[in-house]
Amino acid sequence: MITAEVQKGHNYYHCTKKSKVVKCFQQNYLREENLDNQLTTLIKKYSLRKDWAKKMLIRSAMEEKNIAQSCLDVTSVKRKEIESINLKLQFLLDSYLDQIIDKQTYQEKKFELVGKKKTFEEQIFTNQQHQGSWLEPMRQWINEAKGCDKVALGTNKQAKKVLASKIFGSNLYMEDKNVRGIAQNAWSALCADPPSRKWERDTGVEPVFLPWEGSVRPLN
Repeated sequence: MITAEVQKGHNYYHCTKKSKVVKCFQQNYLREENLDNQLTTLIKKYSLRKDWAKKMLIRSAMEEKNIAQSCLDVTSVKRKEIESINLKLQFLLDSYLDQIIDKQTYQEKKFELVGKKKTFEEQIFTNQQHQGSWLEPMRQWINEAKGCDKVALGTNKQAKKVLASKIFGSNLYMEDKNVRGIAQNAWSALCADPPSRKWERDTGVEPVFLPWEGSVRPLN
């Protein structure tokens, strides 16, 4: 764990040395200004290119429309299945009342049909509740990623702290007066992506034997 203390009017950061499991050999203190500069450099590496962000947001809007249409199609199919089951239930009841089938057969078939009907109803509910549920968190991530450089270069240290927590989680640490971090989830792909990589593949006369895939694909 890292703690801070004030010495001669400046904040310094160092290990608490309170772990009973791991012995810390770090003796160096890191001044707050140096820590802030290193954190700024580190966070800037995870900034999403503005042109990529724009295209990704457009793609997310298209995906939202496609998901909504797909949800309507699935719901329509399930409702037709339910209507069919309702007709069968009515026919089954008429058959029982007309004494065409006995009570045990009626109850067994009714139990089977009602079970199928409930399954379809649950599928409709789940489909409507969770359609595109990942889109809004993804759009939020895109907007945060494209604004990384702004937060990193800004003077709001709390905003920088919050962003660093989202990028690195608990994988942010200090060693030999150097701040290091291992990004998590989609953030790791941003830093790993080569600067020369493009959003769209170049076209050429040679055949494309393998499908192109971008390094950052949050809209899979």
